[in-house]
Amino acid sequence: MSTSVRAFKSNAITIATRPRVRARGSARRSTVRAAVTDPATKISFPDTNASGLTAIGAGCRMKRIAILDVKIYALAMYVDADKARAQREKGLLDGDYDKEVAIELARDVDGKTFYEALDEALSPRIREIATNMATAEDDEGNFMASVAEAAEVAEDAALEELDAMRSGFESLKLKSGTKMTISWTPAGAKKATIEVQGSAKIEFESPEFAKALLDVYVGGAPVAPSAASAFENGLAKL
Repeated sequence: MSTSVRAFKSNAITIATRPRVRARGSARRSTVRAAVTDPATKISFPDTNASGLTAIGAGCRMKRIAILDVKIYALAMYVDADKARAQREKGLLDGDYDKEVAIELARDVDGKTFYEALDEALSPRIREIATNMATAEDDEGNFMASVAEAAEVAEDAALEELDAMRSGFESLKLKSGTKMTISWTPAGAKKATIEVQGSAKIEFESPEFAKALLDVYVGGAPVAPSAASAFENGLAKL
């Protein structure tokens, strides 16, 4: 398996530019998009990310602890705006374009706890995807044994990726303000990457894992409903 987990450090780069002088009457209109802000935590995200993707909304991941709803992190979704607009009818889950979820923690969370929360949401989704694959029928309604076998292999590969994620997160101490990204390449590559600012980068190759991970945030039962609703509204307004 080629899943990789590695530590890394990032360097900040500042670029200074000279203002461009325009001849009178040559000024062009430009559309300026506002940053997106999660209403619950007041955490804001830039309107475009480093990859040039466009923010379509933000929300908050809440967790019920005892009788209180605790704010865990804010999240925003970024998409390739042109392709997302052209494929709007496919929705965020099935659209074939780059997507990214940016996360900023609103409280301290140890890596093990963060992983366990994701595992709780991911495991049943992986198994559901594998079950749907295994029970697929041909055009005549016949059960296909070869498809069932392939589904079992795919499920095992996705669960191995889940183990790799645990290894990447279990030793991390995630402080309030820590930023991370979860990115998905187009369906042709079917990969996902989780990157924790200044700490770790985990790359996944299982398409079933990648789909389950995306479903966590934009599927039928998202872990952050307010965010998922904001993402859908943002997609509709592109």
